Amino acid sequence: MPHFSTSMFSRRRIAQAVSFLIILILILFIVPEVSLGYGFHDALTYGNTVNVVSIRSATMVGVRVFGAKGASAVFLNPACLSNVNSFNMTASTSLLTWAEEVIDSTSTTRRSEVGLGSLTGAAAFRTGSDLVIGAGVAKVSDHQYDGTHFLPDDPSHPGIDVIEVLIAKGGLWEALGGASWSVTDNFTAGVSAGLRFGEVSYEYIYDKKYTPYVDSTASWSWDLSEACYHAGFTLGDDEIAAGACYTSGSSDHYYSTLALSGKARAEHIGNTEMGFEGEIVDPFNNNYFHGKISIETPIRRNINIMAGVGFNEGANMNRVGLAFSIGGNYQSGRMRVDLALSHMGRSRTSKSFPNEYSDYIDDSWTHFCIGLQYMI
Repeated sequence: MPHFSTSMFSRRRIAQAVSFLIILILILFIVPEVSLGYGFHDALTYGNTVNVVSIRSATMVGVRVFGAKGASAVFLNPACLSNVNSFNMTASTSLLTWAEEVIDSTSTTRRSEVGLGSLTGAAAFRTGSDLVIGAGVAKVSDHQYDGTHFLPDDPSHPGIDVIEVLIAKGGLWEALGGASWSVTDNFTAGVSAGLRFGEVSYEYIYDKKYTPYVDSTASWSWDLSEACYHAGFTLGDDEIAAGACYTSGSSDHYYSTLALSGKARAEHIGNTEMGFEGEIVDPFNNNYFHGKISIETPIRRNINIMAGVGFNEGANMNRVGLAFSIGGNYQSGRMRVDLALSHMGRSRTSKSFPNEYSDYIDDSWTHFCIGLQYMI
């Protein structure tokens, strides 16, 4: 018996070492490929989807189908509300750093800022053996941007004569209620619905340096208040599972999404769980594809670490965008602290400011996330 215990301990230590090595290798390969930032085009069109409404999702590069196991599932795949035992209450937020790099053959212009990334609050409780209900409010898209463009009045002269500034503020939120039903032991379905709302404002300034006043300014805004819904299902158990979820879109300001996912647990390497997900943004229209691979492993009874890598497509891509994330949680009694770093990068062939020359533009963003959960 002592020999058996020692063997099990060694196997677990080896599994932990292998898991850490995999995560380290992934990060070393991905980090040199990406940089921080949001973008001019996102601020004026669909904004940036906040992929960190759930800290669990944030740690695994924004997975949606299995991106939450508690109350925040109402914003992703409401079928996963079924993981709530009796009661779950969660709150999370993130600090966002973004930048935009405009690259041409002679120079690189970099714009950057720091701001609020996400804000989520939700609660869920089990009302019976097969039914869990939940509700919450979360920020789901972000349009913030603050950029200055220095423009020669005459391209044949190198001096800067014109300054353009665009400042954008605001984003969209969701207030939802939802439920999950355990149809059988291995099949769960869920739906959530409510209101998607918010306001985005813009201020544009055009100024010629040799005049004593600002030449022109323009301010405009739009607001949104529309019904929205999420629906999804999961099929399987703790060892192997698959699922899908759908999020409705909103007019010209929020893309619909369809995600398909699978995961499997390997007992022989310390119960490490591997997952993959394919997400189609704006399905049946633009069909932008996001691919994601994630890993989760317990390193102690009350500590888990998670990581993910992925790629994304979008409009006017110069090259495929890359993403990575890492994080974990620590549980003490009924309280749990969640931490994550989530980063996405992208490269476009289009211009930023209308009169700005560029070969391509790199923009992306990084969230530093923290969350707190109370569970019964």
